[in-house]
Parts: sequence; C-alpha cells; structure tokens
Amino acid sequence: MKRPLVVASLMITAIVFIYLKLSLNTLIYEPPEGLDGSAHESTGIVADKGLKVSRDGEIINVIYIKSQEELGKRVDQIECYLDEGAIVPYIGEKVLVNGKVSVFSIPRNPGEFDSRLYYSTQKIAYRMYNTEVLGRNGQRDVLRNALWGAKYRLEGVLDKYLEEGDAAIMKAMLLGDRAFMDEEIKELYKDSGIIHILAVSGLHISIMGVGIYNALKKLKLKPFVYTLVPLVVMYLYGEMCGISSSSFRAICMFSIRLLAPLVGRTYDILSGLALAEILLILDQPLYIYNSGFLFSFGAVVAIAVVRPRLEKMLYGLTWPKLEEMLDGLLSFIRPTEGDRTGKQRESGVLRTAYAGAVSGISVVLVTFPVYLGFYYKYPIYSLITNIIVIPLMGVLIVSGGLCLAAGWLALPGVLVHYILFLYRSICALQNSLPGNTLYIGHAEGFRVVLYYLIIAGALFTSKLRHRDVVRILMIASAFVVISFHPDPELKITAIDVGQGDGILISAGKSDILIDGGSSDKKKVGKYSIIPYLCYEGIGELDAVIVSHEDSDHISGILEIMDSMEKGGIRIKKLILPEIFAGSAKDNYHKLEKRAKELKIPVDYMSTGETMAIGGKGPENTSIRGRGFNKRPRIEFTCLNPYKNMATEGANAYSTVLHMRYGSFTALFTGDVEKEGEEHLKEVLRANREKYGDITLLKVAHHGSAYTTDEELLKLLHPKIALISCGVDNSYGHPHAELLERLEKEKSLVYRTDELGGVFVTVLDRGEVRVSSMLGERSEPGDHSAPRGRAENKKQARRQ
Repeated sequence: MKRPLVVASLMITAIVFIYLKLSLNTLIYEPPEGLDGSAHESTGIVADKGLKVSRDGEIINVIYIKSQEELGKRVDQIECYLDEGAIVPYIGEKVLVNGKVSVFSIPRNPGEFDSRLYYSTQKIAYRMYNTEVLGRNGQRDVLRNALWGAKYRLEGVLDKYLEEGDAAIMKAMLLGDRAFMDEEIKELYKDSGIIHILAVSGLHISIMGVGIYNALKKLKLKPFVYTLVPLVVMYLYGEMCGISSSSFRAICMFSIRLLAPLVGRTYDILSGLALAEILLILDQPLYIYNSGFLFSFGAVVAIAVVRPRLEKMLYGLTWPKLEEMLDGLLSFIRPTEGDRTGKQRESGVLRTAYAGAVSGISVVLVTFPVYLGFYYKYPIYSLITNIIVIPLMGVLIVSGGLCLAAGWLALPGVLVHYILFLYRSICALQNSLPGNTLYIGHAEGFRVVLYYLIIAGALFTSKLRHRDVVRILMIASAFVVISFHPDPELKITAIDVGQGDGILISAGKSDILIDGGSSDKKKVGKYSIIPYLCYEGIGELDAVIVSHEDSDHISGILEIMDSMEKGGIRIKKLILPEIFAGSAKDNYHKLEKRAKELKIPVDYMSTGETMAIGGKGPENTSIRGRGFNKRPRIEFTCLNPYKNMATEGANAYSTVLHMRYGSFTALFTGDVEKEGEEHLKEVLRANREKYGDITLLKVAHHGSAYTTDEELLKLLHPKIALISCGVDNSYGHPHAELLERLEKEKSLVYRTDELGGVFVTVLDRGEVRVSSMLGERSEPGDHSAPRGRAENKKQARRQ
C-alpha cells in the first residue's frame, strides 16, 4: 500500500470526528455545580509556569498544575494565577494550592469564542485567581526548570535591546510567549490575515534546525552526530517555547526528515505529516476543533498536494502572458540593450513572485473554510500582504536570533524594528482599503464538505475538454457554494449581552440594530455583538437605533464605531430619540460626536415618524423621506418619545418602535417607564386596532416590575415576550411581579439569562419559529415553554 500512514491518518481522523460529533461532551470538562466563584483547594504536580499581564498592567506569575482531582478523560490541568507575593514553585514540584475558581464559559450567542472547548483542548479544566501555595515538596524537573529560566533570560535580552512593542512581538515569534503583546497589534495581525506569523512553527524549525544540520555536516562529522544534535536542540527549543500543535508538527516532520537517510529511507512529506497528525489526535482528539492545528496542517497539505497541481493548471494560462508583459516592459526601459543576463534576472524575480502567489492561493484554497469556521469573514487583500510579509520572515527570525545571541550589535535590532514597522504599515494600509473584509458568515457542514469535493474534483480531474478553464470555473463555484446564504425574510435576534439590550432585525439584505450595550459584560461589543454580526455575515448595518443613552444600551455601539474606524463593520446611519436638548446628557452627545467623526449620518426620531426595510418591491420611505433601499415593506413606526420630550431620566424618553410585517407585529420598548410609558399607552388607546394585539413584545427595562403594567399588557396582548437580562443580575430582573403579569396574558416568555441568544424567525404566511442558543427549537407556530437551564447548557455544547 502506498503511503500507509496517510491512509491510517485519514481513517483515524474520520473515526475521531464521528466520535466527537456523537459525544463531544465526554471530552469537555463539565464543572460541578457551585464550583464557579468558590474558594477551592487542589493538589497536583506543576506541569508548567509562566508570566502574564493583568488587566491592571501588572505582571502575574501563573502555574499550571496537573491535578490529582478526577477532572476528565483528556483534561487534567488547572491554570493558577498566583497571588501577589506568593511562592512560585518549581516545575515538577508537588503542591497544595488554594484560590478562587473561575470556570470557562460556553458561548451564549453564535460566533462567540468557546472558552471551555478551547481550554479543554489545552487540557485545562478551570482557572484559579489569587492562588496561594499552601504546601510544596521541594522536588523539581531539572531540565524543564532550566529551560524555563533560559526562556525568561532570553526575554530579558529582548527587553534590553529592543523597543517595548518590538520586544513583545519577538517574544511571541521566537519564544512562543504572547502574554506581553499589545491587543491592538494582535487584532491588527488577525484582521490582516497574518496572525500565523506569531506562532513558533515550521519556518523557525527549518531556519534553525536545518542551519545547525548543514553547519555540522560541513564539519565532516559522523552522520549520527550531525543528525542527533539538531534533533536534540529542536526538541529543547520546542519544550522551552511550549510545544503547540504547529511546533510539534514541525519538529516531528523535521525529525523524520533527518532520520530517514540514517535508516536508508526516502523522506515523504505527507507520511511525516500523517504521523504527526496521528500522534496529536490520539493524545488529544479535541485538536480537531483547534484553529492552530487546522491551519498548520492545512498549510502543509496546500504546499505539498495542492500547489503542484494548481501551478501546472495555471502555468499555461498565465505565464506566457506575464512573460510577454515583461518583455514589453524591458523593451520600453532598455529599448536598445541586449543584456540577456539582466532579462533573466528580472524573469527570475517575476518567477519567484509568481511561485509565491501560487503558494498563497493554494493555502487559501485549503484553509478558506477553516478561516470562515473561526472568524466568519475573510481579509481579501491578505494574499498580497502575505506575499510581502512571509519572504521577510526569514530575515526577521535571523535578526531576532542575533539579538538574542549578541544584543549589543545594533544592526539586528534595527532590522527587527523596521521590518515590524513595515508589517504594521502594510496591515494598517490593508485595513484602510475599501472592501478589505469579506463578511461571509458561518458555513454549514454540508457546504464545507461540498466545497472540498469540488476543489478535489477540480485539481484531480484530468479527462476534460478545455480542462484548465473548467477547473478554474469549478474552483470559483466552490467559493460560491460555501459563501452563499439565503437571506431571511425576517429574523429578530435578542443578542445575549448580559444585563443590557441588543436587538438585531434582519430582512433580506437589510439589517438594523436596536441598542447594543451591557452593564455587566466588559467589551460586550467586541466579544458578543460583533462576533454575532460576523457569524451572520453582516458587514454593514443599515441603521443603529438607540433607544436612550444609558451605557447598558450603547457601550457595544461605541465599540462597533471604534471597530469601524479600523475597517470593521460599517454603520450607515445612527438614529437617536428626538428630545428636548436639556434632557440629552453626556452619552447622548458622545454618540453624536463619534458619529460625526466617522461621518455617520445622524437622524432623530419621534412619535409618528416611520421607516421601512425589506427585500424586493417599491422604494420605501424612511425618516424624513430618505430611502433605505428597494425591498418589500417591513414598517416601523415610532410611538415614543413625542417630539422635544423633556424628562429627568433617560428611561422615560426611550424610543419605542412598532414593527409590522404582514400579520406579524412587534413592539420594541427600550427601558420605557413613567411618563414615557404613560405616553405610549395614550398612543395605543387612540390607535388600538393599528398597534394592539401584537405577536412579539421586547419587554421594557429587562423585566423590571415597575414597567409593562397590566393596562399596557391588556392593550398589547403579546403572544411572545422577550426579556433581555443578565444571569443572576444584581437587580433581580426579571421581577416576579412582571412574570406573573405576563403569565396572566398567557404570553410565552423567552429570557436571555436562561436561553442565551433568542432567535425569532418569521416564515412564509406569517408563521413564527422561536429558537435559542441554549435551548430547543420550536416548530412553526409552536411556542412551547423553554426548557430548564441545566438541559439548555447541554444543548449549547451540541451546537
């Protein structure tokens, strides 16, 4: 059998994938009830340690103990943030520790980072803060402690001879330590598609390992010596940096490559890759869900398998034209010269650039679904950026290595600084270009499978007429298959923002966000709202409507604006309540000012004004006669505040929107209360046939007992009630009195604190389906009560 390791790898991967689909929960750590937030003692062996920067900018010692607790099948470690002044034990030492437990969270909205799955992949069950070391036995792992000490001495060298920002990046690139990196630089690299350069991977191993191997070989030492020495050095280097999946893959393949000649065998890159994959998957099956693992192995498959076929396919279609273009350019520059050497040199440069472009395209073909699976968007110009960035990586790594070896030399530090400056400049330029980011959204499993089948067919099919053109069309169709998403007629999402509000309304290609903020979730825009918008493939919001200026309704909107400034999701219009100038406080003016800085048009809304969104149809009117786009009408009417309303508190002037789509109606109420609620009831009494008996009510003020009174509910008769509130919030929302009133009206209640994000989809003929992130999906027209919280958590992990 040819390449038996490859066949075995594919079979094992398929078996593991099926196993995880059926029983993923058995490998993810499930914390016992009451563990989160409790003081806890644990005994174990220190497996590793490091330094991290706290939110306050302080450097904290962190240890990872292999606990003697029964944590799980493949999860056996605890991450402990040591208390200030606490004893830092040795690696290999048995310790007794005590600290406050913080369990990793599951995603409460689609698109959010799954902390519990990620840390389970790293074999970490939970985290402890303010950890004290109560006991230790004094034993140590001499080798690993020496490597740990060497790592931080080397980091000290970088700190001494490089600028602070440059040193932090080089620590990540050379020593695998990202703890000191600036978050903005991480985001910049990620948004530009070059985050992979921060990982210790094959490039590092090739430069250092092959360099040592060739140097020793030239000394005419015995093959055993010049093979063994670089293997030992690379193992120690990987152990010092913390062996990730990408570095393990690189070291494993490097070892096989060097050992093959010693045993009289030919090195096969795919067999080496297969062996590395088998060893990793058997050790931790959850690597199948790890982005670093998938990108690392996918890139090697792209270079080894896809690139040769793609190059052969493209060469005949493109290279003659490029050569002709080069000849014309050279004849224009040197019309009378006959310098054949010069022409060959320029042709060689063009060939090198061409080969780099083909390699980049090959990597994109293989890893595109992986990128969508984790980020839901793709930086279109990243291919060009990588063509510039990757060739300079060799110079950067060598220069960084010289800084470590001889930091007093000025030139390596200068090269490091200017190369990193170039990287930042290129990334900033890329992100500032219009249309840089393609927001595609999540891709269902069947689309991913179909994508790879089409790509494989394009690359491996040979018996076709005009086969190269047909192959290119097949590749293009694969991208269409994985990128296409049918637009919903109407989908309303109560994003789980914790104690706050965030309602997304999508109809066709139009998207409106009503509020977006939280009082208990930090950076709710970055970690909850924006990831969900990306998950849905939303790259611009037709309008952001702010009900009122309280921070639990606008904090995430301000983050979206900050992201927009850096090339993120675009806001086309900001709509504020039209109130008396004296009632508008600091946050109101802050929104106006930020919108002006970003050139976002600001409109103001008061009772009676309307707007509409939708799919196909006659042109709609929006506020003050401005059109959104041409789509079937989904009508919004403002019922509060009345024009120039003067109030002492912001809640009272909350924008209240009535929405109508065929027979489906909804009311979005912000935090309306007091005089605002009284005005709303007056409008409803006067227009009961038009605005009464609604399908869906977004309950005001997170379910406070002091809003949404009996009279209002009798005017509305809502069939579905959405309540947006935080888990175990300090306000006690939703209050029991409010829930009793909704129960009297026989409204079906869906709460974000119990169900996570809640999704209301309106189907053809007005049928309604309600589903949630942590609960079961209802059938059209069936709005049964949501399941209990324990069952909802299990459902979330299945998703």
